[in-house]
Amino acid sequence: MKVKTIWLLALIACSVAAGQKTTEANATSRFALGVEGGTTGLGGSVWFTASKQFTFNAGYGSLSEDKDYSTDGVDYSGNVDLSNGYATIQWHPGGGGFHLLAGVVFTENSVNVVGRPESGTTYDLDGVEYPASLVGTIVGDVEWDNSTAPYIGFGFSKKPEGKGWGAYINAGVMDAGSAVARLEATGLIADQPQFESDLRAEEQDLNDELDEFDLYPVVRLGVMYRF
Repeated sequence: MKVKTIWLLALIACSVAAGQKTTEANATSRFALGVEGGTTGLGGSVWFTASKQFTFNAGYGSLSEDKDYSTDGVDYSGNVDLSNGYATIQWHPGGGGFHLLAGVVFTENSVNVVGRPESGTTYDLDGVEYPASLVGTIVGDVEWDNSTAPYIGFGFSKKPEGKGWGAYINAGVMDAGSAVARLEATGLIADQPQFESDLRAEEQDLNDELDEFDLYPVVRLGVMYRF
C-alpha cells in the first residue's frame, strides 16, 4: 500500500513539474519600454502584447528647434515645435518582427517665422513692392487643421514574445489636415486696406502651396526592452 502511494505521489509530482515547464515555455512577454526619435520628436514608447500576433503601442515625442537665416535683405528667425502623442495596434503576421500598424496621433505641431528686414530693402506682396521701413516685421505662423490624425504604417521590431533588448523602426503617414499659415505685419501701414489685401493674397498663395502637405510623414526609430 505504501509503495502504491509513493508511486502515485511521484506521478503527481512529475505531472506538476511538466506542467510548470510547459507554462514557462509558453509564457508571453507582455510589456516593453522603449526610447525613440524621428519626425514626431524625441520621446518614449510602451507596448502591451495581447497575443503572438497583436500588440498595442503608445508613446509621446516632442522637439523644439530654432533656425536663423537671411535672404534678399531679410533676416529670418524660425522655430519648429513638435508635440505628438500616439496610440496604435500592431499586427505581426505569423508572430514575426514585421508588422502593420494603424492608430491615431494627437498632434500639436507648429511653425513660427519672424522676418526682420535690413534698411533699404522692400517686401514683394502679391506682386506689389512695399518699403521695409513701412512694413516693419512680418510674422508667420503655420498650424495644422487636425489635432487628432489617423495614422497607418508598417515596421520591424523584436518579436512580440521575444524578451530582452531589441531595435525597432516604424514608417507611415498621418492625415494632419491642411497646414494653415497666418501672416501679420507690425509696421506703419499694417492697418491700411490695400496693404492688408495684398498681405492676405500673399497668405492665400502660401496656403495653396501648403495644401500639398496634409499627409505628414511619420518615421520612428528606437531601442526597446521586453520584460
